[in-house]
Amino acid sequence: MNTLTWAILLGICIFGIIKLLKALDIRIDARFIFSLIPYIFVGSTLRVIEDANLVSPPLSYLLITPLIYFLMFFAVLMILLVSIRLARFMPDAGYHLPLGSAGTLWTILNLWILIHSGGILNPWVLPCLLIITLSTIAPLYLILRASDRIIKPTWENMAILTAHILDASSTFIGVDLLSYQGKHVLERFIVEHTHTALPMIPLKLIILLPLLYLLERELSEEAERDLRGILILTLIVIGLGPAIRNTTRMILGV
Repeated sequence: MNTLTWAILLGICIFGIIKLLKALDIRIDARFIFSLIPYIFVGSTLRVIEDANLVSPPLSYLLITPLIYFLMFFAVLMILLVSIRLARFMPDAGYHLPLGSAGTLWTILNLWILIHSGGILNPWVLPCLLIITLSTIAPLYLILRASDRIIKPTWENMAILTAHILDASSTFIGVDLLSYQGKHVLERFIVEHTHTALPMIPLKLIILLPLLYLLERELSEEAERDLRGILILTLIVIGLGPAIRNTTRMILGV
């Protein structure tokens, strides 16, 4: 019931965000999505700050689920409104530059707080993560390119796949190499029965590839552009958010 409730709330939020962005005359395109990517890092590193007990109650309550989603939503909305005003003075760059720059600076601040508080304990995690992800994504890209009539290797599809492979790879490193425990029921079930988190990588592909096929097939019309853009952003967040949090925790030993 809890999962169903969150799914319904997510659906309501998606359509609410679409209405809000239309009211602000914001086009949900590649530039907009990429300018929001830094805020995925912001939210994930804020969760690690809470994991590391660097913030005390009641402020720490804002950094746990579900309150952190509301915190990030209103923070990004405020920064977006300010960025739109600033865009009047830089018409060539638009609002995307100040929006993305603010998120990047916020991420750097969070990372500085985390590194300053405990230091880097496992620097090998990041290159290991990138090697595993690249060794999966590169051949997958070539396969999709050879059979692009089914699923095209567009930037949207590859961004979604990369985000989720990063998530699965970080789970594998954490569980198999650093003895972390999976937090989700499915992760625990797989590790319990296979004694490794490696199957999370092919499982992600089994789930995502049909989903991307449906996304391309059913939401290809111009009139459905905004809904498609929000769904792409949502799928990237769902994969990249946990990947960043997992990786940051492992590197810092939190």
